Amino acid sequence: SFAAKALNVPATISANAATQLKRFTTQVSKVQLPHWADFPEMGLYADQVIGLVNDRLRPLGVTPLTKAMINNYVKKGIVIAPVKKKYSKNQLAAVTVISLLKGSFALPTIRAAIDQVTVNNYPMAAYDRFVDLFNAALRNEEANKTTLDPAIEELLNLAVVTTIARLKTTALLAVLQEQLPPTKIK
Repeated sequence: SFAAKALNVPATISANAATQLKRFTTQVSKVQLPHWADFPEMGLYADQVIGLVNDRLRPLGVTPLTKAMINNYVKKGIVIAPVKKKYSKNQLAAVTVISLLKGSFALPTIRAAIDQVTVNNYPMAAYDRFVDLFNAALRNEEANKTTLDPAIEELLNLAVVTTIARLKTTALLAVLQEQLPPTKIK
């Protein structure tokens, strides 16, 4: 490619990097984020939330969720506090979205977006639409049509595209750094 030539990257490295990126893309295309109905009906303790979220998101290479993170989200008002130490579907959906988006957006921006998306939409409908867009994008497919407001749809779509681009960028950078470690400037 032009970028590889412009940077004087040997063709074997750029071809290998392309292969590695394709492998990553194939791996993440198998990931399916859970819809609202897939979440357990009963409340979950923090450790159960952590296990569920990390199991689903691990293949994407996102930072693993920790109890300290959940406590921080609750303390900052990003996630509603649990009732009797149990988290509901609403909180589980919020933690899932935050875990995906926090590498691309600041927490207050994520909270503001969640609030905006749920102004005229039930949290379940908004979350499921985000999941539909995210899952389709992971498979490089078009999501089904929606009844959401076009501006809300665009907001969700841009968040998905930005997040997936960041995940791919991070994966490619790791491959390139492994193949051709940067020289330290002294």
